[in-house]
Amino acid sequence: MDKNQNQEKQDTLVELGDKVKGQIELPTLDISPYIGRKVKIEKVEEHKGNFGYYIKIISEVVDEVDGRDGKIELRATRVFGLQEDKDNNIGWGEKTKLGVYLKKMNVDHYKKLVGKEVVCQSQTSSDDGKDYLTFN
Repeated sequence: MDKNQNQEKQDTLVELGDKVKGQIELPTLDISPYIGRKVKIEKVEEHKGNFGYYIKIISEVVDEVDGRDGKIELRATRVFGLQEDKDNNIGWGEKTKLGVYLKKMNVDHYKKLVGKEVVCQSQTSSDDGKDYLTFN
């Protein structure tokens, strides 16, 4: 069975009719109780996206909150872009956001951030206006 046939078996055609009201109020989470809390960096993930390579730095679990499908682990995250030079080496410049952050954290590579303590902060997304949990 190919991927499309498998997807069709999982999907069910429905008729929503009058249930669809348009724009609705979505649940939000007040992150203010977590601002200023000290947490440790648990892991660093390396990714390739539409605009190149980047890393996602992820804290340990700050709290578990109730979600629609059960408990959700709340973590602080921070994303930094990586660059590629003419020889296809991937890294960062000394004065890039990542370079400045690594110097501030007193490490020479982002993999050495694991275990370092950070302080949770709020960051408002320019895309959706929501506040997200990040760190210093």
